[in-house]
Formats: sequence, structure tokens, C-alpha cells
Amino acid sequence: MEEIELRLENETPFCVLSKEFPALRIYRWCSSVIDYIEVIGDQNEMKRAMVRLDEVASDLHSQVISSSGSERRQSTAISCRCTVGNSTIRSAESMNLLWEAPAVYQGGFEFLKLISFSPVDTRRFFEESARLGEVQVLKKRTVQPDSLRETYTLSLADILGDLSEKQVRYLRDAIGMGLFTTPRKILVEDLARIHGVSKSTMQEHINKARNKLIQAMEPYLNLFMHSR
Repeated sequence: MEEIELRLENETPFCVLSKEFPALRIYRWCSSVIDYIEVIGDQNEMKRAMVRLDEVASDLHSQVISSSGSERRQSTAISCRCTVGNSTIRSAESMNLLWEAPAVYQGGFEFLKLISFSPVDTRRFFEESARLGEVQVLKKRTVQPDSLRETYTLSLADILGDLSEKQVRYLRDAIGMGLFTTPRKILVEDLARIHGVSKSTMQEHINKARNKLIQAMEPYLNLFMHSR
């Protein structure tokens, strides 16, 4: 097996977005259910980029599920509408290649890490990607089969798939606003007031979300323990 780091330039939606805002750094996680986009950079540029991201989602017949941010960081989750025609990630998967999240976009380029099991699959991907734009190999290394469990990343669908939309949103805000920091920066009742619900309702949603996350992590913890 080989791990290959690539730099691509094409007309796929997120690469085009990076061309419009080259100074921003865009991180993308995709689970085939959700595209989670994190944007880092100048605050004014980020605001403009997030407006364009809404337009990109609309063009893909997708919708924004959640959005949050700070002065230097903005994040948005949209329903995934990736296809082999508009996403190098889906194209790679269709050719038996694994990809390592996140994909990174900066300066109008897409930076992608792939795991290849066969030179034939790698060549097919290069040929197809070259039809869409430029492809440059930045790094290539051999990966031992036993190390793949440490290299390949978690699936967002596996981790977050059982959480309701409210549970995702409330837990995200609880973490972002400092409910779990020491000392706490916000109380449950304050978070409940922001969302217009009772303290008990907010606490119930947070507890359920936290418990589901812990249960979802169990198989990955076992995998990690056995890989050490």
C-alpha cells in the first residue's frame, strides 16, 4: 500500500471557492452524509466566503445544517451532495482509494491524501483527475497494512449519525461556549436561555448527545488499544 499526498487544481466546488478566497485555509471532512467545512483566516474574508459557501450549497441542491464561528474561525455543516463528477473524494472512492480527512483547500489548490492498494487504481485516478485539471504528487510513502488502522480516520457518520439535529447543535454550542472547561465559562441554564428552552430540556439533550458519542467511540477505542 502507498500513501500519496497530492496537490490538485480543478473546477470542483470547494477548489473554486478557494480560488475566490486564496488567503483562507479551508478544511473539509465528508462522510457521504455531511460535508463539514472549517474556514480559517481574516474575519472579513471569512464572512464573504461563508456567504459564497451558502451559494455553493444551494448550487449543489444541499442545505446548511449548522453554522458557528469566532473571529478567526468559521464552520458550517451541509448535507453532502458529492458525486464522482464534482468531488475528487468521491472519484477516489469509486477507484478503490481511501482518503484521509481533512481535505485542505488554499490558494486555489486542493491538497488530498490517499491510500492506494494498487498502482492500477492510482494511475486511473491520476488520469481522471488530469482531465479535470492539474495534479502534482507532493509525497509518496509505503504504508504497512498493520499501520492502516492508525492512518485512516474516523467516519463522521459512525460517530454522529445517531445524534438528533438538536443534540448536535446544543452539544456544539456547549463545547464552544465553555460548558466543559475548567472553570466553566457558561452554565446549562445560560445555554438554555440562549436557545429558549428549559434548563432540564437542555441538560437532557446534552446528556443524551454525550452518552451517544461515548458509545459510538467504543469500537474505535478497542481498535486503538489493540493497535498499540
